[in-house]
Amino acid sequence: MSDNFNLDDLDLDGLNLEPMDLSDLEAELASLELEDIDLSGTPGIFSGGTQHHEVKLESQMDRSMLHKVMIVDDDAGTLRNIKSLLDDTYNVCVATNGVKALDILDIEKPEVILLDYEMPRMNGPETMQKIHQKPNYKNIPIVFLTGVNDKAQIAAALALRPSGYLLKPVNKEKLLMTLLDIFNTK
Repeated sequence: MSDNFNLDDLDLDGLNLEPMDLSDLEAELASLELEDIDLSGTPGIFSGGTQHHEVKLESQMDRSMLHKVMIVDDDAGTLRNIKSLLDDTYNVCVATNGVKALDILDIEKPEVILLDYEMPRMNGPETMQKIHQKPNYKNIPIVFLTGVNDKAQIAAALALRPSGYLLKPVNKEKLLMTLLDIFNTK
């Protein structure tokens, strides 16, 4: 293949050049087999001049428009599981303990926090209290997460007046409904 690339060299017959979803666009781009061609500086081949790398950047910008949810849990498996349940719907950040959550709070600026009730160093109730002491976060919704299904612990957690309480392992539908309720009442 020559070093000079011309869009006229492409056989575009049969391609749908109408606006399409990102997944459809990625499939169209893959079918063109352009991986060996440098498209930098070349006008786009799709309506609006969109090139593959521009679409990815646009997709990342769209993620920043999503509601931001912070998950705080000392169990890596729980963090991965809950993050994977939310990644398609929310912009998600994670912290492995209450101290780290406080450290990144002003950087991440979450709108809701899913907070493990029992953690080393600083447990959920202590973390919640410290978060609510910060002027910008005194009213941030916090949902407790726990693997303990004990009536006394549930009563103690609910006495702190969190925005919600979910048992682990977290049920996806219940988690999504809890968050939807919180965002609809904000």
